[in-house]
Amino acid sequence: MRIVQANAVYDPAVRTPAALLDQYRTLTEWSVAVSQAGAEVSVVQRYSSASTLERDGITYRFTADTLPPWLSTKDSPQTFIDAIAALKPDVVHVNGLIFPQLVAGIRAAVGPRTVIVVQHHGGEFPIRGSGLVGMWRRRRWQAGLAAADALSFTSAEQAEPWRAAGVLGHHHVIEIVEASTTLRTVSRERARAALGVSGDPLILWVGRLTTNKDPLAVLDGLELALPQLPDARVMMVFADDTLFESVDARVRGSQVLSRAVSLAGRVSRDEMPNYYGAADVFVSGSHSEGSGYALIEALAAGVVPVVTDIPAFRKIAGSAGGRWTPGNANEMSQTLVSVVHGGLAAQRPASIAQFERALSWPALAGQTVREYRALFESKRTAA
Repeated sequence: MRIVQANAVYDPAVRTPAALLDQYRTLTEWSVAVSQAGAEVSVVQRYSSASTLERDGITYRFTADTLPPWLSTKDSPQTFIDAIAALKPDVVHVNGLIFPQLVAGIRAAVGPRTVIVVQHHGGEFPIRGSGLVGMWRRRRWQAGLAAADALSFTSAEQAEPWRAAGVLGHHHVIEIVEASTTLRTVSRERARAALGVSGDPLILWVGRLTTNKDPLAVLDGLELALPQLPDARVMMVFADDTLFESVDARVRGSQVLSRAVSLAGRVSRDEMPNYYGAADVFVSGSHSEGSGYALIEALAAGVVPVVTDIPAFRKIAGSAGGRWTPGNANEMSQTLVSVVHGGLAAQRPASIAQFERALSWPALAGQTVREYRALFESKRTAA
């Protein structure tokens, strides 16, 4: 079974195709894992210049066109589409549910017998307007996505808002977590020594300081919980610092938080294994997610999750740790205290087991190949 992974966006600041692959770890790791699971995988990637690279047994074809690095919903670059069709794929895996015209263009090029799976990578459907304008936009989206044989979400629940908006029809929905991690694990003692940190428990936040991640709700919950956890310490790792001034002021303005919370800021990927290795609890306040890369990495390291009760996190975390309603600081506090008092050492194996069973690259790649092969065989039989 020949699978072509189609990636239509790129970072214009990345100067070479090799550097782009270094940065796009999910793209390369997905390709290698699915190849190892038994499929023949190649990748077509839009970029500022055309070239071909071989890496880890995967061929990456870079195509160039005059469109912006981030496609609009109306864009359908023919050079990119032609490169996909030239590989004569059995399955085309399209990254991103927000390029309906591209999906329609791929279908026109590859014909009716090729399976097209479009994978959701987060974000809300960008459809605006009411009346005739809204109706026209929705019909354009419907027409584009109707060319797909299946849509892939981390959780099937994530398809419901798209259906409610009138964008999706009776599409076949596949439930596959969009990514995993190869992050190495570090022992607790070694990690804490490397960072010079302590805490019982040591609580870790990894995420952008944005309203969707809601760090202020998490801090409100921590302020309520920490008096019941007098030896606890909190590390907050973040790259996007949109709400930094508000977060910093919130921490500084509270005796409880200022004593326990450390704002670590941006941390290199090479250093992140120490943060996950040192932590006992992982917290998140997200209101919506396509998946949850940091949560996946935390589970791989055996960190116990206390995260919001949203579809992606329910799917990823399974029965490990605890969940709370987004924005509800009281519930966050109660969940955190309950999980900690339940004995973290006894809960760590459940986090690791959830990762290995449902989230590791071999697990996700095996599921992907099974699902895609079933779609391919079904279409071939029907034809």
